[in-house]
Amino acid sequence: MIARLRGLVDGIGADHAVIDCGGVGYLVFCSRRTLSALGGVGDPVAVHVETHVREDHIHLYGFADAAERDW
Repeated sequence: MIARLRGLVDGIGADHAVIDCGGVGYLVFCSRRTLSALGGVGDPVAVHVETHVREDHIHLYGFADAAERDW
């Protein structure tokens, strides 16, 4: 399970961010609160992640801090 990502913001969309970790871009779905805390493209970032694995996909949900993830 992926629990945390640390890297650079590669892009931000309406409900997601792409975080570049060592050359691999992870698509992470985030709340508006978390997206606003990430900064801009190229900024260093660390997000707490909840990994959802299903038969047809793997989704990563990102949170600005552990308290938001555990809520």
